[in-house]
Amino acid sequence: MEKLALKAIIRYIRKHFPTEADEIIRRAAAVLPELKAKAPDLGGKENSLANNLDLFLLILSYYEASDRRMGGDAIDEIIADMYEHGKFLNHVMDINKKGILSLLRNTMYKSYQKYADKVEEKQAHGEWMDTWKMVVNPNNTNEGIAFTLVGCPLAEYAKKYGYEELMPHLCALDHAYAKVMHAKLIRTHTVATGADSCDYWYVPDQSETAKNYTGIVV
Repeated sequence: MEKLALKAIIRYIRKHFPTEADEIIRRAAAVLPELKAKAPDLGGKENSLANNLDLFLLILSYYEASDRRMGGDAIDEIIADMYEHGKFLNHVMDINKKGILSLLRNTMYKSYQKYADKVEEKQAHGEWMDTWKMVVNPNNTNEGIAFTLVGCPLAEYAKKYGYEELMPHLCALDHAYAKVMHAKLIRTHTVATGADSCDYWYVPDQSETAKNYTGIVV
């Protein structure tokens, strides 16, 4: 995902800042280690969700390198570009098809539960204290794919270092993931909007739930 994002970012820069592109890319490479030095230790490659922090910091590095001109609108355009270059997965990840939904749900739940158990184990030993906790299928629903992430190191970093205005745009990446799966993400709260967790419920976009849901989506 980070490579896909980097390609989209560079396309954005060369389109909107053609005469400055090379300098912005150079400055971003210099800024990124500084941003990483201030980030919490989530366990590196051992933590399967740590790549979310890497992607977050990559985007922030270009935000800073462009003198903060690559703000929310830029992030929206970059995410749209990422979707366009990744939507070939639409053909193999349509969760309106029961077999694909079942396979994807079983795979994700198995992986996510393994992650949740590992976090609990690590935190019992005082490690990974800043990472997301996870609850798999908290409401025991048989529809779609559901989980909750408790806490958010990205939102905490944004709050601490002055990037809060970018968070709604960064969180929107989850809705792009949903489109790839032919899903609707029903999410009623996030840490970035003041809650202590982010709820995720991906339902098939052709389902009655997706079509009729009229509640809050963030």
